[in-house]
Amino acid sequence: MTKNFKYRDVLKNREYRKFLLSSIINRFGDSIDAIAFTWLVYSITSSSSWSALIFGLNVLPNIIVQPFAGPIVEKMNKKKVIVITDLLRAFIISAFAFMYVKRVINPYIMAGFTLLITTIESFTLPASGAFTLSVLKKEELTCGMSLSSSLSSAFKLIGTGCAGVIIAKLGVQAAMFIDATTFVISGILIYFTKTINETPVNNENESGNENKESYLKMLKDGLSYVIHNRAVFNICLVSIFMNFFLVPLNSLQAPIADDIYGLGSELLSVIGMACSIGGIVGSIIMPKITDKLSTKKVIVYFGIIVGIFMYLLPLGKIFKGNAVVGYVFAGSCFFMMVAAASIVSGFVEIHFVKNCDEKYLSRSGAVLNATSMAATPIGAFLVSLISVNISAEYLIAVCGIMIVVLLILVLISTFDFEISKRKEMNNAAQTI
Repeated sequence: MTKNFKYRDVLKNREYRKFLLSSIINRFGDSIDAIAFTWLVYSITSSSSWSALIFGLNVLPNIIVQPFAGPIVEKMNKKKVIVITDLLRAFIISAFAFMYVKRVINPYIMAGFTLLITTIESFTLPASGAFTLSVLKKEELTCGMSLSSSLSSAFKLIGTGCAGVIIAKLGVQAAMFIDATTFVISGILIYFTKTINETPVNNENESGNENKESYLKMLKDGLSYVIHNRAVFNICLVSIFMNFFLVPLNSLQAPIADDIYGLGSELLSVIGMACSIGGIVGSIIMPKITDKLSTKKVIVYFGIIVGIFMYLLPLGKIFKGNAVVGYVFAGSCFFMMVAAASIVSGFVEIHFVKNCDEKYLSRSGAVLNATSMAATPIGAFLVSLISVNISAEYLIAVCGIMIVVLLILVLISTFDFEISKRKEMNNAAQTI
C-alpha cells in the first residue's frame, strides 16, 4: 500500500459510510432474528435432529445455487441486485411472521422458508463482494472491510442483547418484523450509494444464444480459476473440512443451552453477545497481523484455537444448572472461537479480494464460497441422524479434536495459501 490507511481515512469516504451503515443495520436485524428463529425451531420440534437438519438446509442453496448465480450477477448491476434481494428477503420474512401469528407454522414450512431465503442470499453474496470494490479503493480495502466487520459485530452484539427483551415483551413475530424492516432500510441505503468503478452491462443487442454462451463461458472461467489456482483450491479444501467439523457447534446451539448447560434461551443470548464481542476483537486484531504472518500461519494458528475451545465447550456440563458459571464458561469459549475464526475469515477474504481481478470477482468468489461450504449440509444431515443416538456434547468434543489434528497436518504439509497474481489467474481462466 502507498499509504498506511487508518479507520478515520476510510470514514472520509461518504459512499463507504452509506455502505457501512447498510451493513450494520442489516446485521442488527439479523442478530435479533437469529435468536428468535433458533429458539423457535427447537421449541416447536424439541428435536436436535430438526435443529441440525434446518441448519443444513440453510446453507444448501449457497452451495448449489451460488456457483450458477455468480456468472449471472457478474453481468448485472451489483447495486440493483443487492437492493432487489434485500427487498425480497424483507417481504418473505414478513410473510413468515404473518404465518406464525396465524399459527400455521410447522417444521416443514420453516424448512421451506429457510431454503427460499438462502436461495435469494445466493445472489446477494457475489454481488456484495464485487460491490465492495465499487465504494472502496484497493488501498482502503483492509481498513474498510475490517471496520465494517467490527461495527457489524458491535451491532450484532446490541441486537443479540435486545433479542431476549423483544421476544419476551413483544413476541417472536416482532423480532422477525424488525429484521424485515432492516432489510428495507439496508436496500434504500445501497440504492442511494454512488459507485466509483461499476458500470452497467448493456446486453440489449445480444441474442439469447449469445447470452447462453457468455454465461457458460463465465461459469467455466470461475470454476477454472478455483481449480487451477492452487492457493485458492487449498483454501477451499481446508475450509470444506473445517466447516464439516464445525457443524455440530453451529447447528446444536439450542441443545447446548438446554441439554449440556441446563439453561434456557437466555444462554443463546449470552452466546450471541460473546460471539459479537469476539467478532469485534478479531476484526480489530486482524489488520495488525496482516503483514506479520503468512496466510498459512493465520489459518493454522487461529484455526487450532477454534478447535481447542470447541473441545472445552462441552466440559461446561459440570456446571449444569449454574447460570452465572455457565454463562461465563460458555461465553468465554464462544468468544475465543469467534475471535479466532473472524481473524481467519477476514484475512482470507481481504487477501482474495485484493488479489482477484475485478472482472472475475463475482463468479470466482461465488465458486469459492460455495465450495468452502460444500460439506456443511452433508455434516448437518449426518448430525441430524447421529444426534438421535449420540449426545451433542460428545459430537462437539470429538469434532474439536479433529479440527486440531487437521490443522497440525496442514502445518507440516507443503500446502500453499498465497493467492496467485492476476496474470496467473487469467491464464487459469483461459485453460477451459
